[in-house]
Amino acid sequence: MLTGLDAQRENAVQRQQALLARAIREQTWNDYRKFLEKSITAGISKLTLAQGANRFDPIWNEPALAQALLRWQSLGWFPESAIRTHVQDAYSGELLLWLLDHNGAMEELLLAMKPEDDAAKVLGFLVGAWPNTSGKMDRYFPLALACALVFDREVGIPNPIGGSSTDGAVVDPMRRYLWYLNKNEKGQLKAPVHHSTARDLVWAVCAPVSESELEWSLDKMHLGRNNWGSAFGMIEYLMERAVEGLNPYQEYSFAEILKEGGICGDQSYFCANTARAQGIPAMILSGETSQGPHAWVGMKIQADEWTTGIGRVGGVSKGMTHDPQTGKPVTEQEVILWGDRAHQSPITTLAVARHLWLAGFLEATGDEAGAAAAILLANQLGPSFTETWAARFDLLKKQTKLEGTPAQPGNLEDWKAFAAALRREFKDNPRMAGLAAVAESEYIFPYAEEGDAGRALLRERRRIGRNAGEQADLIAESLKREADLILKRGAPTAHKEISVLYDRALREYGGSITGFKMMAADYFSFLKSDPELARKAARDIELAFKRVVETGTTDWFRAQTESSIYQMICDCYRAAGDEERAVMLEKRYQTLLKRAKRGAL
Repeated sequence: MLTGLDAQRENAVQRQQALLARAIREQTWNDYRKFLEKSITAGISKLTLAQGANRFDPIWNEPALAQALLRWQSLGWFPESAIRTHVQDAYSGELLLWLLDHNGAMEELLLAMKPEDDAAKVLGFLVGAWPNTSGKMDRYFPLALACALVFDREVGIPNPIGGSSTDGAVVDPMRRYLWYLNKNEKGQLKAPVHHSTARDLVWAVCAPVSESELEWSLDKMHLGRNNWGSAFGMIEYLMERAVEGLNPYQEYSFAEILKEGGICGDQSYFCANTARAQGIPAMILSGETSQGPHAWVGMKIQADEWTTGIGRVGGVSKGMTHDPQTGKPVTEQEVILWGDRAHQSPITTLAVARHLWLAGFLEATGDEAGAAAAILLANQLGPSFTETWAARFDLLKKQTKLEGTPAQPGNLEDWKAFAAALRREFKDNPRMAGLAAVAESEYIFPYAEEGDAGRALLRERRRIGRNAGEQADLIAESLKREADLILKRGAPTAHKEISVLYDRALREYGGSITGFKMMAADYFSFLKSDPELARKAARDIELAFKRVVETGTTDWFRAQTESSIYQMICDCYRAAGDEERAVMLEKRYQTLLKRAKRGAL
């Protein structure tokens, strides 16, 4: 009984506790979850669900039903074998019993867990953290969960400092957890960890440094959280390291970097990891600018504000970092999205997540119409949450069937509406609209009239040019999609059409270094099998480079960038059989580099 007043009576609560105790005693977690599933289904059937944005509110307004649904979802992350390994009796099951009795903790878990996580190791860490938390798990569950998620795989310390017994080549997960807990209890952290979510804390606890380095930051760094970015500029730029690869360090410690100086990578390492020692979520971003490769820092400088502007320079087409929880790439534009007001609102975030969790339950129990309604409501409540668009994409995919003659998706108009709505939502951040391109390529363009796709992609490139700022690599991706479509049509003039397409695009959009490189590489790749067109492509790339990129500067960084493009052009000429032209261009860029190096030093 999960609904109505009787669900809250003492005998009902005691029955729930008895069932949990039995699941531990008999190790029947799959059976317990199936029992929850049947009870939740019965409970939902007794409710009156209206239409509109509040349709599913009655479910979450029933305390016992809401808790059962969270339990079902939470237990779904952990295989029964993993629970049996770590929860063998009432004593070892204290953490799990606590978790399943605290809705906020289950919601924290569900918001933070990802498919790439090793759920068995996550549970093992949480069970191990329980006796070390001295009854303060309410306060420190997000920290414990963050450590569990980051350290479910080994995290190395490339530069262990000090040689003491507490330092090692890898981070000790429990010691790292207790270090943050103890420092937080003493009030020594600029960003108290009990105020942060697990999703943010994974970007703090992941610092790949020895604990002696963490201690150094607490002892020597006296900046405020909101101006910790100034730590980037504390490191004097070392030109000899940039030009000649000078390594002035013995241990690569924070102290040495501060004393000796360094390049952008060292500045970012120092800034991000001294911040992480203070409990401040931070990351090192990298990308290519008009001055060459660059590294800078993203940081959560306030409880509700992420910035990616620390040490950043202009012209970065695609800044990237890696998620310390999964190892997967994360773009700068995704980090910027985290600062969106809706994403920083716990109420909105939870409302969106609850609808997606409910959709998962309804789908698992065969209620496809209810699952679809929950997904669409999640998207309506959180249009800036990319996971709601991913769920809507998967829903459309399941609903897609080819019909008619010639065959086409019966829900073609739904796909068109999906792609258009997604692009509108992320008009100012088009990288987050990547699923629109997938929808077009798989479910729209193959069934469009000839020429429609090309016109749509041309409009897309114009929108990117107007709204996307530095993200010119998205233009290169759009061009590649159009060239692929031209090839698929199989016209005898396909390669010549591609040549015309890219020759014009290199001149119009080649100002971005990353974009130019991508366009040039794709252009030559499409035509390299035809010797005549390959030589033309190499020549077009060279001419466009000289027109929109080359400056002949003696600035070391820009000269390196231009030389790297010269090298690419030389490779194209060689692949096209023109060795003479390749040798001539090599001499040119080598002279350029020598002159720039003299000027730099």
